[in-house]
Amino acid sequence: MALRYRSILVFSLALLLAASTALGALTATAPPPGLSLPQFGVLGGAGVTGSTGLGTSVNGDVGSSPTATILEFTGSTIPGPSRTVPPFIVHYTNDAVVQQAHNDAIGAYNNLFTQGTNPAATLIGPELSNLILTPGVYRFPVAANLASPGGAVTGILTLNDPSPTGTGIFVFSVGSALTVNVNASFAGNANPCNVFWQIGTDAVLNGNNFFGTLIADQSVTNSSASNVLGRIVGINAAVTMPGAGGNTIGGCSPVVVLPPPPTSGTCPSGLLTSGGPGLATITLPAPAPPGGTI
Repeated sequence: MALRYRSILVFSLALLLAASTALGALTATAPPPGLSLPQFGVLGGAGVTGSTGLGTSVNGDVGSSPTATILEFTGSTIPGPSRTVPPFIVHYTNDAVVQQAHNDAIGAYNNLFTQGTNPAATLIGPELSNLILTPGVYRFPVAANLASPGGAVTGILTLNDPSPTGTGIFVFSVGSALTVNVNASFAGNANPCNVFWQIGTDAVLNGNNFFGTLIADQSVTNSSASNVLGRIVGINAAVTMPGAGGNTIGGCSPVVVLPPPPTSGTCPSGLLTSGGPGLATITLPAPAPPGGTI
């Protein structure tokens, strides 16, 4: 009889563990980074609005395309409104770099959506609180929430990567909106740069922190309490950062280093060609595209 009760206890513990831990059955892959998106920390589609006071510090470029309206953002003034951390910059116009980043974001969004609609993706949610997840593809048919509505309960989403190299990829595909409530937070040993979120409508980040690259079809709101380890993108609407909490966004944007110009008086071998009598044409090598992952 004692053996029977022990078996029931072990079975009950196994059910409890399964309820709190979701394993990704489908192997996730990082979306294509594109040429310009990797260097951005914040990218909007209909503008980006920072905040006054201490504001938000972004470790990555800031821009918006096709509507290039940037408000309450400076270059690197401290103290002051929201700002980028050098050498990253604010793109105040819809320049070619921002346009390319916008196209890159669309490509990445579609890639994540395709992974999320795979029948082998793990169906979870809508509540994320107190889940412990490993690398994989997770699908939410409608919305996703972290912490109970109104922030009455503190929620923690733990992302653990058991791989020895720490290269496991997490993909979250959300059908409509993502809401991270007040006091919610992320934990675990996952690399935030290997975490990707595809949001069908809008995202509101009111928690203490957030892991990953978030690409929303519509708007993204990041509160003054939310420190984002990754980047936030609103493809067709605005990105706003209300409040003045001195929070940060970034950590996954590579610093783009252009090759130095040739020294005066000499020309690299093979780059000097004749341009006719009395003329010479110097052809410089094209700068390498930004490296790194998305």
